[in-house]
Amino acid sequence: MAPTATTKEGYPIYERGFGSGFSLVVEGRRGGTNADIERRTFLWNPGDPATLPGLHVITSATLGNGSVAVCDDLAPMLGGVPAIEPFDFNDGSQVFADAVNDLSCRFKDGSGQRLGREADSACTLSSDGLFRFVDPTSAVQFCGLVNSAIEFPRGDTTLVARIRDTAGNLSVPRTTVIRIVAE
Repeated sequence: MAPTATTKEGYPIYERGFGSGFSLVVEGRRGGTNADIERRTFLWNPGDPATLPGLHVITSATLGNGSVAVCDDLAPMLGGVPAIEPFDFNDGSQVFADAVNDLSCRFKDGSGQRLGREADSACTLSSDGLFRFVDPTSAVQFCGLVNSAIEFPRGDTTLVARIRDTAGNLSVPRTTVIRIVAE
């Protein structure tokens, strides 16, 4: 889906009629060290805030009911994701690690595992009718279904994502705005 507009800072805005029923997609490629990308989307230790998955996504608004339970994405325990306050990757607290894991764990491979996808299991449909990565230079694709448990609220929600490689290097964060116009 192409962005419908951009913010004054140049961030893409994706406008949706409803707060659920779509996917969030984050792609990444190897950086300067050529280390593999950490594909795990859930790596959590309730006593160690430094334990984080390969995909870090933070949200400026509460998604769904904002439950503070971590990775409550399976019935009967369906819960939302809390907003990050302050909206910053430099927090380092357990609350931050919990929220990152809570949203990132919802990004799964084609078989339901909490992992990024390889090219042969891409979740994005290209114009030729085949499933491919959006960027052919990407090495991994993270696909997260936005269901009613993590429904976006009406208005603008800012998401910031970054990826960590297996050597511990972090990508440059990318910012996106999801705008929900009706419900």
